[in-house]
Amino acid sequence: MNIRLRLTLWYTAILFLILMTFSVVVYIGLTRSLFTALDDHLQREVSEILGNLHFDNEAGDDDDHEAGDGSSIELAYQPDERVFWRVLDSKGRSLIDNGSFEDAEFEADVTQTNKTQFEYATLANNTPIRLHTVPFVIEHQGAGVLQVAESYQYIQEVQGQLIFLLAIGIPFTLLGASVGGWFLATNALNPIDRITRTVQQISADDLHHRLNLKLPNDEVGRLAATFDQMLARLEAAFERQKRFIADASHEMRTPLTILKGDIEVALNRPRTIPEYQHTLEMVNQTTDRLNALVQELFLLARADNHQFPFEPEQFNLADLLTKEVANLMPYAIKKDIALNLDTPENIPIKADPAKLSRLFMNLIDNALKYSDSGGRVDVSVTRHNDHVCTAISDTGPGIPLEHLPQLFDRFYRVDKARSRSVSGASSSGAGLGLSIAQWLAQVHGGYIEVESTENQGSTFMVWLPIEPATI
Repeated sequence: MNIRLRLTLWYTAILFLILMTFSVVVYIGLTRSLFTALDDHLQREVSEILGNLHFDNEAGDDDDHEAGDGSSIELAYQPDERVFWRVLDSKGRSLIDNGSFEDAEFEADVTQTNKTQFEYATLANNTPIRLHTVPFVIEHQGAGVLQVAESYQYIQEVQGQLIFLLAIGIPFTLLGASVGGWFLATNALNPIDRITRTVQQISADDLHHRLNLKLPNDEVGRLAATFDQMLARLEAAFERQKRFIADASHEMRTPLTILKGDIEVALNRPRTIPEYQHTLEMVNQTTDRLNALVQELFLLARADNHQFPFEPEQFNLADLLTKEVANLMPYAIKKDIALNLDTPENIPIKADPAKLSRLFMNLIDNALKYSDSGGRVDVSVTRHNDHVCTAISDTGPGIPLEHLPQLFDRFYRVDKARSRSVSGASSSGAGLGLSIAQWLAQVHGGYIEVESTENQGSTFMVWLPIEPATI
């Protein structure tokens, strides 16, 4: 069962329940209103009759008498022709009766009647009536029982007409509503069908297609826009994956080619021991570079699969930075670069020390790698409310403004030729160090900002929360 039919059936079923409830309420309300009007009319007739009813007592005294005890009775009022009426004494004997109640199918036992009452009854000709029985006492004249009635057959006719109209109207209303519901469901779901057909035509090799549906800004329109945005993200992800594989293959091919060339040259002819030692040193350097590249690729692969454990603990950030600066100091001395650390003695932070060690090692190593001999690299730490900012500044060539947006992309290098020729103390030189640093900062709920001026140097600012939002 498709969604159009389900929506139509649900819509029709709900409308049916609403119409039935409405019909029952109308039927009950109209019936009560008509019978209330009928009862009001009977009560008015009772008031008029009793107001115009007179006894003529033969005794001529002031004592009260039962109706019929030697007295005559007169009615100076003509009741409505639709009203059946009669006056009885307290023993049920007729005083005034126009014969309307003869052979009526109800007991006229008024001897037990001591209060006003309404009831339903039937006349001899099967006319249904609403009977109103009222005991009365007229002061100094007499007492008795007054019965008035009126047919409610017209109410039954109105009820029948209402039921007939509802029986005819409800099915046609449901039919029209079903057709309208199907039409509306079809119009509402047509864009989804178009989305489905378009998405079915899109494959992993054809992600540049978009829905491009001109729809209003409603639920379906936002769904189509979301699909387009999702396709754009998927296309970008696939492109990054392709570029990553191509760049990784290229970066690994270069050291492997160098490694194979060095070995082939060494095997080309017999050489002296110093020559073999020189060749082995070059092979060792190339192997180190290749090993560093593999380690970085493995780290990024684990990061993409969320398989890198996050193990935060409380420690002093100043101690960690002091250790990293000390580890890189021999490399700085070798390049004749002044490496300075300016930090408070105690900076408590809750983070993963292994990850932060890798982060700051990458950034400081990168600053040393691109600084010329005689330059300087400064590492400073400041606290801002609930964040800690670690700034790594160098006096290198700086980064052109147009390269800053892509600076943290994988395998991205500002000067690819220079990047291959310049090696760091711990990185592969493949353009993965900044990408890894950015990921490590984001794992802690932080981020990295870059300020750079050409020919004046660069500053990388690492912002980290003192307490990570999620652990």
